[in-house]
Amino acid sequence: MDFESTTVDQKQSNAEEHALSTADLNLLRQAAQFLGRFRVLVKLAQTHERHNQAVREAAEALYSALCDLLDEVKVARFDVVNDFIYFNGTRIGVGTSEFDLMQYLVEQMTLRNIGSMILDDAVEPEDLLCFAFVFTQLDLGHKDPFDELLRLMALEGIAGIAVSKTVPRDMNLYEQLDHPPKEQAKRSFISALRLIREAVKDGIAQGKVNPRKIKRVIETIVDTIISDERSMLALTAIRNYDEYTYYHSFNVCIYSIALANRLGLPRKILAEIGAAALFHDIGKTDIPQSILNKMGNLTEEEWKSLQQHTIAGVKHLTQLKRLDSATLQSIIVAFCHHLNMDSSGYPQTMGTIKPDAISRIVRIVDIYEALTSARSYRMKPFSKAEALEVIAKRAGTELDATLCAVFAETIGPEHESSSQSDSAPKGSQGP
Repeated sequence: MDFESTTVDQKQSNAEEHALSTADLNLLRQAAQFLGRFRVLVKLAQTHERHNQAVREAAEALYSALCDLLDEVKVARFDVVNDFIYFNGTRIGVGTSEFDLMQYLVEQMTLRNIGSMILDDAVEPEDLLCFAFVFTQLDLGHKDPFDELLRLMALEGIAGIAVSKTVPRDMNLYEQLDHPPKEQAKRSFISALRLIREAVKDGIAQGKVNPRKIKRVIETIVDTIISDERSMLALTAIRNYDEYTYYHSFNVCIYSIALANRLGLPRKILAEIGAAALFHDIGKTDIPQSILNKMGNLTEEEWKSLQQHTIAGVKHLTQLKRLDSATLQSIIVAFCHHLNMDSSGYPQTMGTIKPDAISRIVRIVDIYEALTSARSYRMKPFSKAEALEVIAKRAGTELDATLCAVFAETIGPEHESSSQSDSAPKGSQGP
């Protein structure tokens, strides 16, 4: 910013301030105070470790400033537009006391290709602390610093903080704020997909998975589905045959949340359903790849081995350090997601077990997702209509009829031919 342009902009800022109410001005001052505390935390993160007392106190102070903001507004959004910072669509005035702060933040956000930073009431002090360290330690020489920032945020399991890329100069602010929601859905999809891949590879049995990270990413997915279900469901078409289990588990998570959302369940329950769906097949990490990827029918012995993944899933999940309600629900679903309403399916036990409501949701979604995926034993996937027809035939006997109807409504209309409706070969790994 040169002196002449700053003087002109200051006059414009003064004129804007006169048009604002006292309440609006106070809110902008609170926003500037939040940014000031953010700078303090970022600078401390450059020279101190996370456990340092001064760092922790700075994170708490930043959290307090954010709470003050969120007492007044639902979401706190900061945008960099043409070398200025806007708070929820209104430019923060650059007086003599704020000039250095705003210039610093504009420069730092621009270096990282951050155009917007959005915070909501899901944020906790730990999220702010983690974000400051990711912000500070980001490799600015990376070929795409912004994408690297998203990756690191996902790994940290940061909740309540979202960022978007810088937009071209002179772009209208409200054009910037009106990002296509599909972009946010895509970022949520990719972040959560990375998480499930790392969770499985790191070994959930060794307790290396952080349940808090899982919870945060699932909450992001829930919020995205609530705000833009269509875009999130569209992304489930992304497949990678070499990592089927990860993609399958994540797609089941998305579909299950979408179905539960249609039922009007509260956000907390949606998050628990998402976590349970995400790990419903975690026991398959114990099954040999030769069985999972076998071409053609399984032998009786191989089929029995495959069925053991429900028991293995329970064993893995019970070894997590944190057994909260979400983990307990995940354990139930891992055990029950192949049980049917008429008591058929597996695992078979001494007594009759009826699947609970969440297991019934995951059961339907699991069948649909498996049928519409290309597998080693069925290279041509079912169309949407064909898969829904298979589910409809099982409704009322094996599957919950009401949930089947709501799921078909969630998926939406299909105009493809449904001439083929054969299920997977007997003895194969079909649903």
